[in-house]
Amino acid sequence: MGRENKNAAVAAVHKEKILKSAERLFSEKGFEAATIEEISRASEYSRRTIYAYFQSKEDIRRGIVIWGLSELKGDIEAALSREKSYDAQCRDIFFAMGSFFEKYPMAAMDIDSFKPQETDLSSLSPSVKEIFALGTEINDLMSSFIRRGMENGYVRKGIDPVLTAYILWSEASGFFGLLQSKGRLMETQFSMTREELCEYGFKQIYNSILL
Repeated sequence: MGRENKNAAVAAVHKEKILKSAERLFSEKGFEAATIEEISRASEYSRRTIYAYFQSKEDIRRGIVIWGLSELKGDIEAALSREKSYDAQCRDIFFAMGSFFEKYPMAAMDIDSFKPQETDLSSLSPSVKEIFALGTEINDLMSSFIRRGMENGYVRKGIDPVLTAYILWSEASGFFGLLQSKGRLMETQFSMTREELCEYGFKQIYNSILL
């Protein structure tokens, strides 16, 4: 490994530790209430070190979104690469979304606040442009997956793959948001484990939108 690659790898480890600590604090206290000083204590990095990697608290927030979306994209690509049936691949994608919403709750909530259709993209910061790019790549993966399902007879004809990808995201977002807020109540009420609730949610969304 070259010196430049080694430095980049070390920086990535430090940034991930800072982002993990910030994600926990933002989720527990809220973005506005959490401070750089608290992130410093939680991550065990000095304020100076944090500012060496991130320009501001808002920059850290965007970093969390990028981190989460990058992981989600990788998980979706991994799901699509597995030699499984179409519905099993769809299930893996759904559970990858569930992992994203569970691990990065604030990032998941923040995504809807980024609205490129209302923004001059040329004026955006590099981090926001990266968020848009990752979102587009994930949507492209999903719409291509839906299109392949239509071509092979797994998905009903006549639907718009791109629009359906947006709807699938919206349905999954709503479902996993419900699990976050009322999951324990639902587990008790329906005598189901969290995984059983996810399985039920997947089947309902899959059957209602794609079949």
